[in-house]
Amino acid sequence: QNPQLTASSPSPLLPKSPPLALPTMASSTPTLREFQPYTDEEKAIYDKLEAEITPAEFHKISETLIFQCIRGWETEKERYIDTRDSIKKIIAFRENARSTELLSEPSEDVDFFLEHWGSEIYGQDEHGHYLWLERVTTIKATELLGRFDDDHMKDTRSVLMEALEVKKGNAINPEVNTPHKHIYIMDLSGLQFGHFSGGVKRVVKNVIVEMGNLYPESVHKMFFVNAPFVFRAIWGMITPWLHPVTKEKTYILGDPLKEFQKCGIPLSAIPKVLGGECDPVTLTSLIQDWRVNGAPVRPAAAESSS
Repeated sequence: QNPQLTASSPSPLLPKSPPLALPTMASSTPTLREFQPYTDEEKAIYDKLEAEITPAEFHKISETLIFQCIRGWETEKERYIDTRDSIKKIIAFRENARSTELLSEPSEDVDFFLEHWGSEIYGQDEHGHYLWLERVTTIKATELLGRFDDDHMKDTRSVLMEALEVKKGNAINPEVNTPHKHIYIMDLSGLQFGHFSGGVKRVVKNVIVEMGNLYPESVHKMFFVNAPFVFRAIWGMITPWLHPVTKEKTYILGDPLKEFQKCGIPLSAIPKVLGGECDPVTLTSLIQDWRVNGAPVRPAAAESSS
């Protein structure tokens, strides 16, 4: 049986210097490309995609998600083809998973997932990026694997992802975009090598890694914090799954508090469980509220991008 991820005795922490050949931490810059609107080249890609996919199908996803797809695959050799195919895949996936509808409809599967995979939203960095925290001690992989196959797990996880996107309330704009990315934090306190069995690897790959293909260009930075030495071996298993762009914005930290502040995250936004001052808003509480009051819709562009 696959072990569930639970708390353990304290483990030695990795050094504060940049470990495992990951990029050196740097302070945020005043202007991020995230806030820049479409270039002329990107507008041309948008128009071509809309015509080929057809407007009715193309606009089944939000303008922000279209923007994220166009930017997300800009480093690919076949940029247009990869972007087109990915958007078609995302549209089909969302219709099958009913990601948006299940934000406000009762679902035993969503409730089960929320109960066995805790997700919390905290404050914002200097640019307005929310902090999204998940912890090893709140992930019950054995129970999740007992209920969901791989596809069903991704379907259910997408509802949580959509809840985060709605909470961010982002929208592209012809002049200056509002933040459409977030900062992802995984607290590794209590991690043991035995936790990372074949089944648990499937959970991590399906729930964290592959979701990036369905919500591209949505992560500003990714932090693995309170990392014990055993994570060095586990990291070697994870890295082949990550896109090179994602690797460049991933950091592994022992003591995260000072490093967070260096990159523009104020103490008031940092989770109390990591030494900050911020209390969480859980995705569970958001979804429960939306079931009563209705979920907001991700806003569209202020005007046509074409």
